[in-house]
Amino acid sequence: MKRLLFDTCFLIDLEREMKRGAGKAHAFLGENAEAIACISWTVAGEFAEGFEDIRDTACVAMLARFEILPMDEGTAEQYARITAKLRRENQLIGTNDLWIAAAAVSHGLEVVTNNAAHFGRVSALAIRGY
Repeated sequence: MKRLLFDTCFLIDLEREMKRGAGKAHAFLGENAEAIACISWTVAGEFAEGFEDIRDTACVAMLARFEILPMDEGTAEQYARITAKLRRENQLIGTNDLWIAAAAVSHGLEVVTNNAAHFGRVSALAIRGY
């Protein structure tokens, strides 16, 4: 079964749509209902930051919709490779986005994002817009 890795912006868009009505995030999930939805530990932390308490009911409900990938040696190795390459090319992206990209590459997953230009700097990364 196909697995997809969602970035933090997707979760934020999904949360906003839950309050004001379905939009592009809900549509993407509907079109990809067969896929297993994953997030990295970095995305879980970034999303929870908006609640100040990861135990907030709304935060818990959102995170429960996703498989949270753990930090592992493969992700750390990809982070080092990707960061070094982008630094040499003077094309660094944000640290959390580097960790998201590293998790996706390590686990062989596409990143679902509305920031293809930013994540597109990581040549080894497969990207799907929504």
